Amino acid sequence: MVITKVVEFTPRLLKSAVALAPPALACGVIERLFGQIFKADLEAGSFDFLAERWVRIEVTDLGLKFCISVQSEAQRMRFKVTPECDHAAVFMRVDWSALLQLSTQQVDPDTLFFRRKLLLTGDTELGLQVKNLLDTIELEQRLPRHLYQQLAKFAEATAQTSEKQNAAAKSLTWIK
Repeated sequence: MVITKVVEFTPRLLKSAVALAPPALACGVIERLFGQIFKADLEAGSFDFLAERWVRIEVTDLGLKFCISVQSEAQRMRFKVTPECDHAAVFMRVDWSALLQLSTQQVDPDTLFFRRKLLLTGDTELGLQVKNLLDTIELEQRLPRHLYQQLAKFAEATAQTSEKQNAAAKSLTWIK
């Protein structure tokens, strides 16, 4: 019961936080978070395909939009996150529930893509590289065990709530 309330409340809370936070602050947080979580991958060159190329990401139900790239700075690669970019090569749209499932590997990007929960448009080659990267990232190895376990439980509960809401919406459509 408590997890259900948390699942229902979290997207509203995050949407409010995104709306209130200055875009530069939100981007700074995302940049640092990515830099910490994916530090070893960045150093190993896993993100080199993003060098000087931009991907625009939108988490639709949170109202979160940002652009991400990888840039060389002082002989080291680092993430660069900005609120806007005029020259994004790939556009990615996903909702909160699908993003959680994707990040905890409860569902693969192809499944989300074919269910129209993950939209990738733009440069086909770069889009495939982004999709393949999403499929190989294992947060379980990058986060403290307890944190990852809680995130996975939360993702599962969020997916169940989302499915129930979709089923209810479809049944209302039939009634009309």
